Amino acid sequence: MSDLTRRMLLAGAGLLAASAARAAKSRPEPAPPPPPAIGVALPLSGDLALIGDECLRGIELAADAVDQAGGVAGKPVTLLTADTFSPAQTTTAVNGLIASHHAGLVLSAGASDLSFPGSAAAELAQAPFIELNAPAAGITTRGFHFLLRTCPTTVTIANLAVGTIRDRFVGKKIGLLYNTGATASAIATATIAALKRANLPVQLAIGYAPDVADLNAPAGRLKRAGAEIVLHAAGPRDVLAFFLAMHGQDWKPEAVVGCGDGYALRETGAALGPLFDGTLVVATPFYPPGAAAVADAYQHRYGMAPRGPQSLAAYVGAKLVFDTLNAVRGNPAKLLDALRSTNIPQGGLVNGWGAAFDQSGQNTRSFVSLQEWRDASLVPAA
Repeated sequence: MSDLTRRMLLAGAGLLAASAARAAKSRPEPAPPPPPAIGVALPLSGDLALIGDECLRGIELAADAVDQAGGVAGKPVTLLTADTFSPAQTTTAVNGLIASHHAGLVLSAGASDLSFPGSAAAELAQAPFIELNAPAAGITTRGFHFLLRTCPTTVTIANLAVGTIRDRFVGKKIGLLYNTGATASAIATATIAALKRANLPVQLAIGYAPDVADLNAPAGRLKRAGAEIVLHAAGPRDVLAFFLAMHGQDWKPEAVVGCGDGYALRETGAALGPLFDGTLVVATPFYPPGAAAVADAYQHRYGMAPRGPQSLAAYVGAKLVFDTLNAVRGNPAKLLDALRSTNIPQGGLVNGWGAAFDQSGQNTRSFVSLQEWRDASLVPAA
């Protein structure tokens, strides 16, 4: 090959390389994939429909807030809801969200009876499952890898309830009443353990099936046993039944300490009226001053005041998920690791919670507070 030919080839190769380099520089980076649809599994019919709907409102408000700030990876939040009105239906609903509707993650906000099968279905599908409302301690003790919970546990609830009895009602006879559903029975189990540690004897403990509508017999037994303080772990329907039973027997203990979703609902306070005044409630915070903007957004969107603290707990958990998903450019495969590395001190979220997840997936900076019904309003206990 002549020197001239060699020089021409080298020059041509240089031109090709320079052209390729310029093309590479001018080629735009590939756009990130669109953020995934977010599955929302909660009870929208049946006995727990009010709880499910209140949680859904909190999730919707969180999506509104994120959208107003630019969305997730620049796109509006897409929510796909599925009705989980029974444990069996929950498995079907979660599988449908993931397999048929291609949800990249699932938010759950119903009851512990539903969270157990729902989280198991998501675990088998290897899809992130974030529990926002169900507190049974056992949900996060199964060694699941795709499960996180933002709300407090039944152990947290029981510890505050027992601490309240120990500090406020020294020497009083204690009665324990609970339904045997997953949440209330877990509260009862944790309460009995906490009472034992505090050396506080239980005068009488009574469990009843979740579908029992008449609590006259248990109320009568507690009355005859001389219970002065009753700790009641209840679902939405049980509270009304218990207070009507007490009223019918012309009996009310010195104090009722209520745990479970039913005790924190505005509808319960409205239905029972003055009968409910003075009832102590252990629940997630009900719209403290730091959440005033969320309460205003609730009023504006739904035309009423919040019905319970479940919507705020769901808002806080969902907003944390959406913000974290946005930080990882909408990639659900990176969501769980990003959430696990979150370190928000208590007081950093609008209801006063923080965020830090332990190895089981539990947010250790969520909490419950002692509240009280006064004039059909749930307020911090005096």
